[in-house]
Amino acid sequence: MKTFLGMLVRMGAGVGIFLYGLHLIGSYLEELAGPAVEKSLRRFTGNPWTGALTGTVITALIQSSTAVTVMTVNLVDKGLMTLEQAVGVILGANVGTAGTGVLAALPVRSLAPLFLCAGVLLVLAAETAGKRWGQQDIPWARIRLAGALSMGMGMLLLGMELMQDAMVPCRSSPALARLMTGLKYPVTGVLGGAVFTALIQSSSASVAILQSMAAEGLVGLKQSAYIVYGQNIGTCITALWASAGLSPAARSCARMHLLINLLGTGIFLAADRIVPLTAWVGSWTPGYPALQIANLHLFFNLASTLLLLPFSKGLVRAAAYRGR
Repeated sequence: MKTFLGMLVRMGAGVGIFLYGLHLIGSYLEELAGPAVEKSLRRFTGNPWTGALTGTVITALIQSSTAVTVMTVNLVDKGLMTLEQAVGVILGANVGTAGTGVLAALPVRSLAPLFLCAGVLLVLAAETAGKRWGQQDIPWARIRLAGALSMGMGMLLLGMELMQDAMVPCRSSPALARLMTGLKYPVTGVLGGAVFTALIQSSSASVAILQSMAAEGLVGLKQSAYIVYGQNIGTCITALWASAGLSPAARSCARMHLLINLLGTGIFLAADRIVPLTAWVGSWTPGYPALQIANLHLFFNLASTLLLLPFSKGLVRAAAYRGR
């Protein structure tokens, strides 16, 4: 019991630090380029393909598909973007957020103290010097931004380290073994991934936890695939909540986000029964379970985007349809 509670505390600390790291990176970059982000979303979404590229780049920069999707919903609500423009951005945002999992899987977590130390020193130096001497010829605000981003990266890596360490005592946990056994089927795996991601409001953190479990041998790649598909569905809940009370177009935009991920999950579940899709993706990096999951997450979103983009008009009609 004590071991289990200790694991929960360490896991909670890891998730919290990871999420705050993402928040720190995203909020500072969004603050730096907030007006430019909205302008880019409106300007470079003339067709679904350029919209998808724009959504991918912006999400990769600010490290939050949720922020980009909610921003898109609000732009649609204000009439500054049409549903036809929004569909590409949403698909691209799914691709952009998958890069976090790849970063978390790389062997750079030992650099967390270096990032944190450098970030703190830069922030303190910039704030102290800025108050004492003003801006003058040295852009202290930019130095402070660099420090904050370094701190965010350090927290992200430290959170991943804590999450994986929390999983070590669970290798012999009967309770966790029973739980993971229950998630080995497509329906339960997808549902479990969706519910957990909806609860913690971050697919990046949810994928990171799954990577930590895989690194300790607690979950296999086939089972992880079902959970990853569910995680992409669970992340849609934030946009659905954000659209409540907004215009019908904004609610359609949020529904379109959910529809895209439901269709992607259906396609991959069906494809995996015909061809060994998951095993093929796993063969890219044998012996590295965390990176296999990151690759699977990225491949799922990239392939779904390429498959669904040609049908963007149909997605818009389906999301906007409310019956007679």
